[in-house]
Amino acid sequence: MKVLLVEPDYKNKYPPIGLMKISNYHKNKGDYVYFYKGIYKCDEIWDRIYITTLFTFDYDKVIKTIRYYKEKVSTLENLFVGGILASLMTEDLKADTDVQNLIPGQLTSSDLIGYNDNVNIDALPIDYDMLKDTNYSYPASKNFIAYTTRGCVNKCFFCAVPNLEGSLSITNNITKQITILRNHYGDKKDLMLLDNNILGVSTQDLEKIVTDLNDLGFIKEKTYTYPNEIAIILRSYYRYLEHGKSTLQLLVDCKKYLYNLLNGKRISKNNKDRLAEIIDYLEDSFDFFDALEERYNEIDSICSVYRNKIRYQRYVDFNQGLDAREFTEEKISILSQLPLKPCRIAFDNIELKDQYIKALTTAHKYGINYFSNYLLYNADFDKPEDLYLRIEVNIEIAEKLENIHLFSFPMKYAPIDKKDRLYIGKNWNKHYLRSIQAIINVTKGVVTQGRSFFKEAFGSNLDEYFNILAMPHDFIIYRNYYKSKGLTNEWLQLFSDLSADEKTQLLEMLSNSNYISNNKRLGPVLKYYQLPYKYERLSLN
Repeated sequence: MKVLLVEPDYKNKYPPIGLMKISNYHKNKGDYVYFYKGIYKCDEIWDRIYITTLFTFDYDKVIKTIRYYKEKVSTLENLFVGGILASLMTEDLKADTDVQNLIPGQLTSSDLIGYNDNVNIDALPIDYDMLKDTNYSYPASKNFIAYTTRGCVNKCFFCAVPNLEGSLSITNNITKQITILRNHYGDKKDLMLLDNNILGVSTQDLEKIVTDLNDLGFIKEKTYTYPNEIAIILRSYYRYLEHGKSTLQLLVDCKKYLYNLLNGKRISKNNKDRLAEIIDYLEDSFDFFDALEERYNEIDSICSVYRNKIRYQRYVDFNQGLDAREFTEEKISILSQLPLKPCRIAFDNIELKDQYIKALTTAHKYGINYFSNYLLYNADFDKPEDLYLRIEVNIEIAEKLENIHLFSFPMKYAPIDKKDRLYIGKNWNKHYLRSIQAIINVTKGVVTQGRSFFKEAFGSNLDEYFNILAMPHDFIIYRNYYKSKGLTNEWLQLFSDLSADEKTQLLEMLSNSNYISNNKRLGPVLKYYQLPYKYERLSLN
């Protein structure tokens, strides 16, 4: 059977975990599996196609993808769609695509895709080989990726987890997951866990999870050494043959590795001559990989001399964040036995300030020093000043605690039932939201802990902050240029002279992309919002 796995061509950091488990399932059945990101322009008709989905705001792109692949599957009954969007907007997708095989939630049984072997596909290890079918780079794929729990103890209105995964529960055996991945794909340095609320489990369960991770080598000591590349390539080669996959890329990778070593400055003349003779033998052989296996011990004896033997610290990242409301001394004392980097704690509501500060200081007390914390904004309970105050809390904590590394990560809220990113919280406006995006785009979404940067980016106080939010966006992005030309001060003087009602009117106009007014006080201010980048001051006259 020929199986095609598809991810629409939206941008994303994480590889499609669900498809990687489906790939594993079908390869275990002996099927040919191919993965493609986007629209695969080919004349081939596939026995089965699985399409994953992610965020609801990519709805139009998902619809386009599904409609295209309806013409590429042997029968529409063999086209399956799953993932987050498919779980949240099941009926909408059915109505807009006529595809009925939508799988909401977790794929806990192969019965859901028409097989009677009752395999819990969600519990299978992920297939890293699948990612080699595409040129798209997933930054997170360099890590082990796994779960120790699914679901959450909370039901926050802005979160899809309750709909996707339900209540919090312990899932598949983490020891088994990592062991299988190591045996198949070689070792990886770090572990990314996608648990949604690990601190919601009992103390006993948490202790068991941490102990298992420690036993797997994720401890506060340098235990990781880079694996044997040739051995990994050979293991991959035999898996590729078994599943009918092209081994061309493996051939390229192997030759690149050997020639880099051959031409490296560190290799001795004796080993260089030996390796050159072996490479010639491999190149002249009818089957490169058969010859590689035949000469493997000789190759390994040379490569092992120059292989990086430095031991590195492994890290564990609970990437979805930790719940400040679930922090207790006992649980953090257990969790701190892991080499957490970073420790992510959500600070979505200013009303949780005291709990958040307690969580941070407790974690720091137990030796956790690296933090990257999520700050939701644009929700209906959130005000623009709340974001400023929460970032300021992080700045103050970083100044008080020794040896701490703390980064704020603002995240714009979008409702899980909307098909675009256009939502505006009741206390926000479009211009303010664009201003926040302009501020954080400079640092690729991250706000550092330094007060000097904070004051420059967000202002020394709330008055300055609101002035910055009202600025022309180029004045934010290219602030040094416009300051040096004196344009920032000119705009600020005119803006400051406006009454409160006039400022409100101005923001409404800007949010609606209206830059023309007969008002003698608004007109001069609006000119500054129409300046192209590096507009010369002389042009204003």
